[in-house]
Amino acid sequence: MRRLFTAADSGMTRPTLRWGVRTGRWQRLEREVYLEGREPPSELESARARVLAARTVARGTLAGVLHTLDSVTLDGWPTRRSAPPWLRSSIIGDVPCADGFTTLVDLAPLLTDRTWEHALESALRKRLTTIDEIESLIPGLSRARTPGTARIRRVLARRPAGAPPTESLLETLMVQLAREVRGLPPPTRQLVVYDAYGEFVARVDLCWPQLGLFIELDGQQHKGQPVYDARRETAVVPATGWLVGRFTWYEVVHLLRQTTLRLAALVEQARRRPLRQSA
Repeated sequence: MRRLFTAADSGMTRPTLRWGVRTGRWQRLEREVYLEGREPPSELESARARVLAARTVARGTLAGVLHTLDSVTLDGWPTRRSAPPWLRSSIIGDVPCADGFTTLVDLAPLLTDRTWEHALESALRKRLTTIDEIESLIPGLSRARTPGTARIRRVLARRPAGAPPTESLLETLMVQLAREVRGLPPPTRQLVVYDAYGEFVARVDLCWPQLGLFIELDGQQHKGQPVYDARRETAVVPATGWLVGRFTWYEVVHLLRQTTLRLAALVEQARRRPLRQSA
């Protein structure tokens, strides 16, 4: 991310700033705002420059992108400029940026239930906010008739109490897909599995202990991840006797119907199998 700076913060004289623009060391994007380098600014760099020029705080989709929240893309200027009483900010990408909770509230009317849940899980994963914080402030959002409050309530109502955040967008997508299987309860997240002697075996991302079923998601985007996943599967199956289903990113994202039917078939198979009592 290229550095942005203002004339005031740079400590440079006007002639020095003009010299830098002429030589291509930086370029002027907005009044009193400069960007290092001669390459044309990206959409994100231009949005960051507008925030600095306006002496405001990045909000909405810009804040979501700066926080690298899942399924958030840049979409114009923040929707609200008034500062709510709970707003906190920090410097991200050289600009003041709204905190995680405020960003999620701003995003609620801009995203769908599905994509807002993606953003929520990633915000929780990054420890930008907590479920307790969100739930404690919902009454105030309702009283103020804050847009998107109904969406926040709906998404939280589907989330199991006390569940840890998912560890990736792929896990969030799989949690959402599992809701399409009729009669299937929400999966247990990040369950630690022990063997009959109380020794640690593995930590399973998503599972249904009551069915004796767990899910392995193809993590091949990380070096060595397929080997690790295979070893974990090999360790969990003999220790528990559980049935395992393996799914790839492509299946979960692009073959939604077929993958849902495949998961439903695994659930039905798990229900027919006798569950090992010691598991």
